[in-house]
Amino acid sequence: MQSKQRQKRAAWEWTGSATAQPVGVESAMEYTIFDADQHYYEAEDCLTRFASERMKSEKYVRWLTEADGKRKRLIVGKQLVDVIGNPTFNPIGPPGILHEILKDMETGNARGAVSMQQIEPIRPEYRDRNVRLKVMSDQGVQRAMMFPTLAVTLEGYFADDIDLMYDAIHAFNRWLEDDWGWAYQGRIYSAGYISLMDVNRAIAELEWLIKAGARAITIRPGPPYGRSPGDPYFDPFWARVEEADVLVTYHAFDGPSLESNAFRQLWRAPPQGMSAEYRLLEHTIAGHDKFAMDIFTAMVLHNLFGRFPKLRVASIEMGCGWVDYMLQRLDHAGGLGNRRITAFGATLQERPSDIFKRHVWVSPFPEEDVVGLARSIGADRVLMGSDWPHLESVPNPKDYVYCLEGLSEAEKVGIMGENAARLVAA
Repeated sequence: MQSKQRQKRAAWEWTGSATAQPVGVESAMEYTIFDADQHYYEAEDCLTRFASERMKSEKYVRWLTEADGKRKRLIVGKQLVDVIGNPTFNPIGPPGILHEILKDMETGNARGAVSMQQIEPIRPEYRDRNVRLKVMSDQGVQRAMMFPTLAVTLEGYFADDIDLMYDAIHAFNRWLEDDWGWAYQGRIYSAGYISLMDVNRAIAELEWLIKAGARAITIRPGPPYGRSPGDPYFDPFWARVEEADVLVTYHAFDGPSLESNAFRQLWRAPPQGMSAEYRLLEHTIAGHDKFAMDIFTAMVLHNLFGRFPKLRVASIEMGCGWVDYMLQRLDHAGGLGNRRITAFGATLQERPSDIFKRHVWVSPFPEEDVVGLARSIGADRVLMGSDWPHLESVPNPKDYVYCLEGLSEAEKVGIMGENAARLVAA
């Protein structure tokens, strides 16, 4: 999908510098940028600074130093967290370094992974909000929504003990408030983390976040532990979200999950090992686009938005290649000869695709057909997201505008900032 889109948009090519201009584009007007997808690299004590007494007594989260003294490994319960090679993030590759690698791969000059020569000590702006504000100003980014890097990989590691998992989530959110804040200086908006494994604990954490001032929350996409998100079981949670006018985001994640367990049962039954061939298959079959389609299909068809018409939901860092296919599937739900959708005692009164377009915002990858997405769901439902400072990010976030060629200036202004501002900064 990325390769196809790059072929379609010859203008979207990086020249290799942080201030690169795409080929064939002379300059860009200044936009008021609200980056809907930026990240911090968590401090090592993000789960332990405010650990509960039980977490402390059981040493539930701890760091171990390898024998050579060069690397720390994170342990949750009895499990090694292995989805991130260096969970201390020090050293780390510079922002956007994978853009150049992907460009070389597309021209047949693949370089493979980031080399050790490209790794550098962690920069202060990855962990210090005041330094980050200065960097944002230098980049021309007025505001940004911040998401975890490490924390979005961890929920599956906690799944064997619900109480400890929620203790850890609360400890993380307290750290997030301490280091980044919820709407710091009206420019940095952090999304509080919530799990729906237990609805009562989820509501308790939501209440704490609302009281603390959070304007957005983030939830792992995919089925929430055996129920549809549109099941009335979760209605007390959604009712409080709607009442508080909190933006709900679903962000790409990694790490153990019900979906990864299901893949192994369906495709790689024991005693087979998880070979490279099956890792490739899992990445393709059970990728983030599937998680996105699953969660939003269930929300629409199970009438969640009919019961809570003011809910606002955003898909972050899960691309957009799935959107048109999912809309077509939604409008053909119910069977070959029946388009009447009834769920939990109510019948949908409009086309399911229209319900999606009214309630869901999407932040697409710049390599995708962003203009096509805007034409499909409306430019007012598209959010610019750079993924900065991750290795695959847009190195200079304002350059995202170059994938919007063909849209009107008003549409570009919305995507580059105004749409996100209406969601969380109003």
